Amino acid sequence: MIRVVVVDDSKFMAKQVKALVERMGFEVVGVGFDGHEGVAQYESNRPDVLLLDITMPNMDGVECLQHVRRMDSDARVVMLSAIQDQETIDRCLEYGACGFLKKPIRPGSPADLERLCEAIEEAAGRTV
Repeated sequence: MIRVVVVDDSKFMAKQVKALVERMGFEVVGVGFDGHEGVAQYESNRPDVLLLDITMPNMDGVECLQHVRRMDSDARVVMLSAIQDQETIDRCLEYGACGFLKKPIRPGSPADLERLCEAIEEAAGRTV
């Protein structure tokens, strides 16, 4: 089973993404609400995939991505954000993110669920 950590400052969004990820057959092993919690969740759970929002308080997702990749150069991180700025997307990919998903991920949208599932499976290098 592919193990996932979800990090998003919106408790509603984190809960929604967690439920969707579990419904698709992945195991959510941790949830965080800012970059510091994202680093801590990654370090303690060592997931196969980290789903990471960008805009968060205390430590944003870009900085969290950098910390996680310094801790584990093999970390598989998929950015999940409403940010549409190509420069930010490119910077995340440059810092080692292996994917970028644009929010929203709508629970009733088969296309959105397929995008999420494919991003997780591609990042982990295997399917459920």
